[in-house]
Amino acid sequence: MRTILHIGQHKTGTTSLQHYLQKQRNNLLKEGLYIPDSIMGIRHPSHYILNVYSLESKRLSPMKEVLIKSKTPDYFYRLEENLIADIERHYQQAKEQQCSEIIWTNEGLYLLNSVAEYKKLRQLFEQYSDEIICICCFREKNSFRQSYMQQLKKQGLPFSQEEDSYCHIESTSWLFDYDRKKDILQQVFSKNIYIPYNSEDMIQTFMAYIGYDSVATTKTERLNITSYVQTLSAN
Repeated sequence: MRTILHIGQHKTGTTSLQHYLQKQRNNLLKEGLYIPDSIMGIRHPSHYILNVYSLESKRLSPMKEVLIKSKTPDYFYRLEENLIADIERHYQQAKEQQCSEIIWTNEGLYLLNSVAEYKKLRQLFEQYSDEIICICCFREKNSFRQSYMQQLKKQGLPFSQEEDSYCHIESTSWLFDYDRKKDILQQVFSKNIYIPYNSEDMIQTFMAYIGYDSVATTKTERLNITSYVQTLSAN
């Protein structure tokens, strides 16, 4: 089984791609690509619980902060056990469906910021995988920074001066140090694919890189996750 890990980055069409994969799930199953439709009872196109699990205990992300406010301590105490069990279930289902590949996708995985965090992520899948491929899209730095700042503002998340924070948006922030990010990934994953950002149709670009044709998409399929995070925060 080949495992494909799509780690974002933010503002590179990840939400649209995730919804596309779920919409085309049955068709892609026939082609040998398995897409997990839920994890630990969470049915959402983005596998964001992978980010929450992989982050070091003191580090945060938007979805981790949402879960801290909405879940009990017991939820986090049992997170590793429950997540590992559910991942095993998905690989078993992929095998039963005679799939040769499985894809996990979450832009929050771009917010991991150390070799240790990415190793923790990799360890979830390595016993089931003949090969693990990490895929990341890198948007032009200034464009990414401006778009990411707008996303934080929409979510009501204040900018931070803490250098390791996901809200640290100075031009020198680790978020925009692509060489460092690539170095970390290369220390953890044996194969990394870096995709150029295509503002016209990121879905088609991504699917071509992983070896699948894409069904024609429309502008209505180009989505943004901001509203989803805000909805969770309000509940």
